[in-house]
Amino acid sequence: MELFLLLAMAAVILTTAVLLMLGGRHLSPRHHGSEGGETRSWPAVALLVPVAGAPAGLAVNLRSLLTQDYPDYQVIFCTRELEDPATPVISALIPEYPHSRLVVSGPAVSCGQKNHNLLAGLRAVRGAPEILAFCDSTHLAPVNWLQEMVSPIIQGQVEVVSGYHHVLPQDQGLATWGRAITVLFLYLTKPFARLNQPWGGATAIRRQVFEDLQVAHLWSQNVVDDVSLAAHLREKGLRVGLAASVSMDTPIRQETLAGWSDWLTRQWLYLKFCLPGTWLAGGVLFCLLAGLVLLAGIRCLAAPLGFTPSLAWPGFLAALTAMAAAFRSIHPQPPGLGVWLRAFYAAIFMAAWSHLRTWPSREIRWRGITYRVGRKGRVLGIKIKT
Repeated sequence: MELFLLLAMAAVILTTAVLLMLGGRHLSPRHHGSEGGETRSWPAVALLVPVAGAPAGLAVNLRSLLTQDYPDYQVIFCTRELEDPATPVISALIPEYPHSRLVVSGPAVSCGQKNHNLLAGLRAVRGAPEILAFCDSTHLAPVNWLQEMVSPIIQGQVEVVSGYHHVLPQDQGLATWGRAITVLFLYLTKPFARLNQPWGGATAIRRQVFEDLQVAHLWSQNVVDDVSLAAHLREKGLRVGLAASVSMDTPIRQETLAGWSDWLTRQWLYLKFCLPGTWLAGGVLFCLLAGLVLLAGIRCLAAPLGFTPSLAWPGFLAALTAMAAAFRSIHPQPPGLGVWLRAFYAAIFMAAWSHLRTWPSREIRWRGITYRVGRKGRVLGIKIKT
């Protein structure tokens, strides 16, 4: 048993080190910049933005999408209903930007509400843009974001590109920074071709490929947009490129442990239904890591009681803490080391706990809607809380 634990510790440290070295290297500023040379011709793009609710900063986020340094693109905002709090925010912006408009989708009956919104937006696209792009309304986009998203496609490198984001905490709370660290860890996996998948917050795809793959039909029956697309692309043998030279920003404040847990549980659930192998492998890794950290802490704390732990246990914690400190340097606005380390270890246990929560569940709850979900993420039933 002791040998197994020692091998498990070594495997965890090695895996973490590889992610930090390779993932962190690809995301470092000196590796930023488009590959393949300067793009001289920019094709038309349709950018679809599903919106629900009006959190603080919504107008700023939407304006960042409307003021992209791109010569030919249309923006379609998609909401469920005119009564959505986001509607007046969008309506106030549209007169300033004639390349934008609002589409109201109505309630979903056979798929996730976000998917339903996106499908309504697709039907409203004008002309025949060469590229379709999708993003969320909760992130702030740099002015060159759209250029960097579509460049790998029009340079012939890939047919699908995903971006990602950094969570920028506006307070020093444990849950706020824990969520930021969780997102940063996910960001580290994206430079690995096998692990990278389209992210609904920033994805671009050649329109002809989108139509050939019948993605609209897929979304019309599925609970989630990006993870279902990831599974579909994997089945078709298509890889996803990474727009590593640009990322979106997501300021958050006053996150709660419950909010963090619910968000992360949904992410695990999407994987469980659409990519069960990834769900299982990731869950085993984090549950193993959490168990090793807990056992190492108990053994080290028991030393004053006369128990002499193997040097491997404090060595494991020391190595993991050192890598956590190195991990901190990748974040664009890192906090003090104490805040970071507390949130880092909290993130390990939150990942394991949230994964365990998904085992008995056959439903996903989001914004007052409960989706009963079947194989491959197909929606079997929808119940709206009244």
